Amino acid sequence: MDLRQYRYFCAVVEEQSVTRAAERLRMAQPALTQQIRKMEELLGVRLIERAGRGIRITASGERLYERAVSLLRYEAETRIEVSDIKEGRTGILRIGVNTLSAGRLTGWVQEMKRRHPRITLQIHQGESAALIDRLKDHAIDVALVRLPIEAQGVTIEWMEEEPFYQIHHPDFPDADVIIPSQEGLGVFQTLSQQFGVVSQETCSDVLALIGLVRSGQAVTLLPESTLRELDMAGLVRERLPDATSTTALVWLTEDGQSALTQQWLSIVHE
Repeated sequence: MDLRQYRYFCAVVEEQSVTRAAERLRMAQPALTQQIRKMEELLGVRLIERAGRGIRITASGERLYERAVSLLRYEAETRIEVSDIKEGRTGILRIGVNTLSAGRLTGWVQEMKRRHPRITLQIHQGESAALIDRLKDHAIDVALVRLPIEAQGVTIEWMEEEPFYQIHHPDFPDADVIIPSQEGLGVFQTLSQQFGVVSQETCSDVLALIGLVRSGQAVTLLPESTLRELDMAGLVRERLPDATSTTALVWLTEDGQSALTQQWLSIVHE
């Protein structure tokens, strides 16, 4: 049986008349009667019986009606959900965020949820190279990364450029430098190759890194947006001359942009 037959049967039950059901469905009564008989033959049971000038729904028919109502409701809800996902009214938006790129994320998330309260946001944090891999594996939809990155098949849109600061405890300005990135990745490359920062020690956990600085065990270098999100009380911050870092938004070129991604981009661009 198909959903069309379930609709026919529900109309007969609700109208308690094949004639009125046929009028409601805008179809000929013989055609509706034939559809009900086909259902009975398929199920091997009687669904309706004549009772005087009207009809009586059998026990089997009552149970089928209960199931049919549920199926039709589920089908209608599914249609709405699928349409909502297509139009970006609901669904899941998976955002990758570099460990140093979350400065403006809170405001964007708040606005996205305000405009589209029914969507689900999933935020995944990691190094830029790892986020690119997750993007290509379709594990996330869009990512905020730190340049430079090496990636093919992705669209890269520059977001903002910001200065780097050296952070240290006032009593330990000469502690070992720890870079907030893994060797070979974008921030490490920017600091070590372009600005001459020499260090093989790294820590991609920013909170742990600040804890090391606060205890006098490390000096580190962080972009301005990251500092705004941290408790810097009691620490010294000195801007590095000519040292900047660029945040970019990336997504898979071949897939284009989903409705949710487009709505996210429109908020980011405001």
